[in-house]
Amino acid sequence: MQRLFSLLLPLALASGCALAQAPKAIEDVEPEVTQQVAAAVAKMAIDPAAEGAALLRPCASPPPLELLRRTVDGEERTYLYRTQCGKPLLVSATYGKNGAIKRLQLKTE
Repeated sequence: MQRLFSLLLPLALASGCALAQAPKAIEDVEPEVTQQVAAAVAKMAIDPAAEGAALLRPCASPPPLELLRRTVDGEERTYLYRTQCGKPLLVSATYGKNGAIKRLQLKTE
């Protein structure tokens, strides 16, 4: 029994890893937020000192964003977007209670 388990465990783990897929886009019911995030990403792209600006250099113009997730934690709202700029990128934007972007992060997917 133990031998069978030790043979099946790596197979199960490998098949689980192979099934992992990129998250799918969800309906964007707040397009004005997406426009604000897109504008902030465009500003980031032209600021050489901005963290993540190097990831945006391959794009001639600001790439479109697709919403993957929206979460609420107290008075903060966090939006996760995917964009393509040479390679898939993830954009995370957190809004504070004042309705302004509090944190904007960009990383490869």
